[in-house]
Amino acid sequence: MNTHSRDLQKICMHIPKAEMHIHIEGSFEPELMMEIAKWNNISIPFKSIEEVKDTYIFKNLQEFLDIYYENCSVLIEQEDFEDLIYAYIKKGSSQGLKYAEIFFESQTHLKKE
Repeated sequence: MNTHSRDLQKICMHIPKAEMHIHIEGSFEPELMMEIAKWNNISIPFKSIEEVKDTYIFKNLQEFLDIYYENCSVLIEQEDFEDLIYAYIKKGSSQGLKYAEIFFESQTHLKKE
């Protein structure tokens, strides 16, 4: 990355931002997903954070949906959702997020027993 790109990236990190539509489950970071899976004793098909990160390079909508639903499968307890929203707000605020319209995908979680 050249000097101009780094300067532009630094400037962009501090510009006030608004997130007009985000499904909170889509903001799951690999580290938190693996941590919550471990807490809830949920088996996931990943052995490392790097392996999860590799799936975050989407080639199409279906690839995104595959990891989206895999991530959703580890969200069981109320605290899991609290941790997810806290992580999103913490990261967003560090990047200049001032406003967010956050959605929760309730139907995805109704299928759980």
